[in-house]
Amino acid sequence: MTQGPDDAGTDGFVGGEQARAQVEADPFWSVVRRRHPDVTLAVLPPADGAVPPLPEGTAPVDPAEAAARQDADVLDRWRELVGPAVGAEDAGTPASPEARWTAGEVQGTRRRETTLRDAGVDDVRAVGVLLRAEDALRTEGWHVLAPTGGVPRVLAGRPAELGREELQLLAPPGRGVVLRVRGASVLLGEVPS
Repeated sequence: MTQGPDDAGTDGFVGGEQARAQVEADPFWSVVRRRHPDVTLAVLPPADGAVPPLPEGTAPVDPAEAAARQDADVLDRWRELVGPAVGAEDAGTPASPEARWTAGEVQGTRRRETTLRDAGVDDVRAVGVLLRAEDALRTEGWHVLAPTGGVPRVLAGRPAELGREELQLLAPPGRGVVLRVRGASVLLGEVPS
């Protein structure tokens, strides 16, 4: 469908100046557009925009127990992927752990996002961590991407009972190693504050 400079079609697509303004305001697509001005972007909405419903019989979990379990799993993942590669005595205990609940992928659920970092890892070791992690995650059945441009990183995901688990392992130059894991969606017995 060809649209004029400011037309919005009845099919929900936006074009012209309105679309350009939306792309320029978006933190991700504005960078893509700036780096690749020769490429035409077409950002499409999800097929139906619906959030998957919660399957019948899904049992709620205790928020504190779910948080403790996820955070412990992420710390184990850190020790597996980062600790041995760094070779430091204290690599098993990263600095500045951060955790929060975010919206889940399934209606009525939440996800735990846990971030661990160690700024004391030099750039050479950090890239080595990424290379070893890429192989280890693939062996464990994760779908792994290791983009070659931008911040050195490994992105991984795998299906879970509700939604999926996602993992990011980053090595920002001069800033060590960062591991961020978004766990599977869970139905919480109560909403944490």
